[in-house]
Order: sequence, then structure tokens, then C-alpha cells
Amino acid sequence: MEELRLVQQLKGGNKEAFDALYENYKNILLRMAYLVCGNMDDAEDIVQETFVKCYLHIGELKKAEGFKSWLFQILYRTAYRQTKRRGREIPNEDIGMQAEATDGITSLDRIVRTETEKMVYNAVQGLDVKHRAAIVMYYYNEMSAKEIAKVLECTQGTVKSRLHNAKKKLKESLEIEEEGGKIYEKRDGLYFS
Repeated sequence: MEELRLVQQLKGGNKEAFDALYENYKNILLRMAYLVCGNMDDAEDIVQETFVKCYLHIGELKKAEGFKSWLFQILYRTAYRQTKRRGREIPNEDIGMQAEATDGITSLDRIVRTETEKMVYNAVQGLDVKHRAAIVMYYYNEMSAKEIAKVLECTQGTVKSRLHNAKKKLKESLEIEEEGGKIYEKRDGLYFS
């Protein structure tokens, strides 16, 4: 596999291999860091620090096959420390992605989707860091409970428990949300007052 070859080359000091691995993982790690810490500037710092640590400590990686988990572990530890150090910040930026005008989606659909994304994002940000990290890795990065357990250095049972508790909290948060005196309920995948 290409990644294994790149990791072996990086262990040998090949800077081009590092650049290739950086390109492969930067967006995934940035998304995860942003969802964990809630601030794009902090997320960028976390990713940069993660790759610096990766480069400096690649010799400590025992098996090239474990690179992805090892890299996510570095990111998680870095994000966790930074989030604890600074406290959670709610970002001011709009997290909804702006769709192209030619994608066939009406303005109303776009508004509903953006509002729903904001509600889900805010609900995820309302979780504590350990639950948030588990949710982000499982749903956004599509990692298995086994992979998450390796990253978080805990058992698969702990990961499953965190996912279960986080989903329960998210469900409670999303089913009924008070905003400006109105109560919104989820029906057919959308929220209505």
C-alpha cells in the first residue's frame, strides 16, 4: 500500500514522504480538530503541532500499519490539552458549507440545511471533550470502535459507552431546543416550531 511505503520513507528521513502524508491527512485532521476544539484558528494550530510532533517522533512508531491511529492519537492529545487549557470557545464563523448555486438546491433547502448543521454542530460542541472526540471520530472520520479505542488509549467498551452516552445527549439536545422562546421539535429529519 502507498501509505505504508510513505511511512517507511518518512522513518528514513524522506521529506517528500512527509509532504505526501501531510497532503493525505491535513483536511481530515483539520476537520477533526475543529469539531473537537470549536475554533478554526486553534484547529489550524493543533494540526500544525500534530504534524511537527509526527515528524519529530516518527522513529517511535513501531509498525507502519499503525500510522493513522498514531497520528490521530497525537492530534487528539494535542486538541485535548489545548481545549482544556483555553476552555471551549464557540466559533463565530458560519459552519455550514455554501453549496454551489448550480447544485439544484433551492434557497429554502439551503437555509434549512444550514440551520440544521448549526444545530447539530452546537449540540456536538455541548458535549465534553471525550464524548465529542468519540462522536467526531466515529461519524465524521468513519473510524471503527477499535480504531477509536487505539487513538483514545481505552477499551472498545469505553468507546461504545462514550458513543452511547454522547448519542443520548445529542438526541436530547436536538429533539427539543429552545431558541428565542420557541421550541423546535424534530419531525421527518427537519426541525419545526
